[in-house]
Amino acid sequence: MSGVAATFDLRLYEQRAVSFVDDDGYPVTVPAEVEFEDGRLIVRPARGFDPAKISGRKVNVVLNHITPLPGGGYTDRRYVAFTGPALSVDDRLQVEPERTYRWNEKEVPFPEYVEVSTPRARRYLESLGKKLGVDFKPGIGAFWRLFRVVRLPFLTATAVPVAIGGGVSFYHGAFDITLLLLTFLGLALIHMGLNVANDYFDTLLGADPANRRPTPFSGGSRSILYGLISMSGARALYTALFASGSAIGLYLALTRGLVPILGLTALGLFLAYFYTAPPLKLAYRGLGELAVGTGFGPVIVMGTYFVQKQAFSVDALVASIPIGILIMLILYVNEIPDAEFDAIAGKRHLLTRFTREQALLFLAASLAATYAVIALIPVLGLGPPTVLIALATIPRAVRIYRGARTYFGKQYEMIPTMALNVNNAAITGALLAAGYYVGAFLGL
Repeated sequence: MSGVAATFDLRLYEQRAVSFVDDDGYPVTVPAEVEFEDGRLIVRPARGFDPAKISGRKVNVVLNHITPLPGGGYTDRRYVAFTGPALSVDDRLQVEPERTYRWNEKEVPFPEYVEVSTPRARRYLESLGKKLGVDFKPGIGAFWRLFRVVRLPFLTATAVPVAIGGGVSFYHGAFDITLLLLTFLGLALIHMGLNVANDYFDTLLGADPANRRPTPFSGGSRSILYGLISMSGARALYTALFASGSAIGLYLALTRGLVPILGLTALGLFLAYFYTAPPLKLAYRGLGELAVGTGFGPVIVMGTYFVQKQAFSVDALVASIPIGILIMLILYVNEIPDAEFDAIAGKRHLLTRFTREQALLFLAASLAATYAVIALIPVLGLGPPTVLIALATIPRAVRIYRGARTYFGKQYEMIPTMALNVNNAAITGALLAAGYYVGAFLGL
């Protein structure tokens, strides 16, 4: 106990209490004075409460501090809890801690504390459920569970390249809205399969469990870790999604061009599955960024164009480069908060291989290349001048770079920059697609 006494400064914890379960099975909490005396934990319950009622029971002694904020909320939160049997001596209790646990917000931010605590809470509920014969499950509706598991908001990364491929084909005089929507549906199913497979293999390989500080944009959906879907359920789901997307791809191949569409579909499936799946594990070998840029750039744009035009085009290939880079940068920037934990799990993507300055240089060069290619499209006669409207997002790109430089390595502070980066890819890609449609209308 002398080590415990030396570790915790009681002056840091104004609120103190002792908790126990009474004879009727109800939890009881009593305010108390707590001190260390000769290396022992001494508890004096509030006046009027007989310590003998607690003697012989296992108790939980909690020392707590919390600072309310004037505008609402709290800060500077911390607590220490001691669990063990209590023995009544006079008007006091002597507690022999069997377990001590603590949290200090200055050492572990609250989101990280919740993330670390969640698996422990799940294990507790599972063990309690086995004793009671009850199956505890997260209280979330089927739609919202699916929403999170497949990461529906990220389907903009499929919609925008499809719109660009359709825009180039429209500019070239070929456009069928039914085929465009069918193409999007097939690709969206494969994209959702990629998202679920990514969670499955990152959980299996330890990358997601190792990540203590996920954000809304990084660290995976956490659906498996949170119990929203089982490992076997995730495997069945991504298999079904890949199969459904492939079926649409096969239909388009049989009706619009067998070998080219089958080839692009097979390449897309290969990149989606082996992005994290063994034995290739592209994302673990520094090839994930290339796989994402290729899949969401040339594969989707060229595939969409071919379904419409039944031919390939240099114009479509060039148009695919900016959006391929921008969607690759969604992954890249989102990896900045994950790099520390991914390195521990052996996921050696580019951010784990670069120094800070190299990482920022790659970001700046990629953004510059994106807008340089857009500017060259009308100059080289590969598209209408109206595509230059996509250059309007350059100020946003500058803010992304500045945000990454300022908050590099700071997981939670990076969230606004990651959000801006996702929006920039969607807006820039949409403007690029719009440039082709408007150019066709204007006959440019």
